[in-house]
Amino acid sequence: MSYQAPKGGVSFLTAPFETETEITGPLALRVWVSSSTTELDLFVTIRNLDQEDKEVSGISTTGEPAPVAKGWLRASHRKLDPERSLPYRPYHSHDEVQPLMPGEVVPLDVEIWPTSMVFEAGHRLALDLEAHDGVGSIPFLHTDPLDRDPAVLAGTNTIHSNQERPSFLVLPVIAHEEFI
Repeated sequence: MSYQAPKGGVSFLTAPFETETEITGPLALRVWVSSSTTELDLFVTIRNLDQEDKEVSGISTTGEPAPVAKGWLRASHRKLDPERSLPYRPYHSHDEVQPLMPGEVVPLDVEIWPTSMVFEAGHRLALDLEAHDGVGSIPFLHTDPLDRDPAVLAGTNTIHSNQERPSFLVLPVIAHEEFI
């Protein structure tokens, strides 16, 4: 089997879950990035893939198919409020714009909406990172031409992850005890 990442993005996949696995609660992503421009938009999608890498969707409030969870952040709004942030819920102050320096590596802490989904044994979790809206974004699209600088959209974005800059996903896995 081969899995194709979304156009203009990258996907990270878990190994197949050995047993039924429940993900319930808030999620958060820490990812280190750089850009060739002064801005970067990061869109995060968590998806459930079956044994044939086909997406297993939930149903959104609009009745459309929905991924497990979504989150997004504009890099210039990455400043955190340390008093209000929690390990599983970064809180951005939005009280100043912090443009990127081209090539500068910075951490982005992305809040991902809380969710609840059971992954069947053999299913995998996909983490999609994109510079644009991804699967399940309708009707909440980020397409306002006054808010999308063509120079930024044409930039090159890079993800960095190593011992000095660890990227990670906070994932609330719920343990189920078997009753005898």
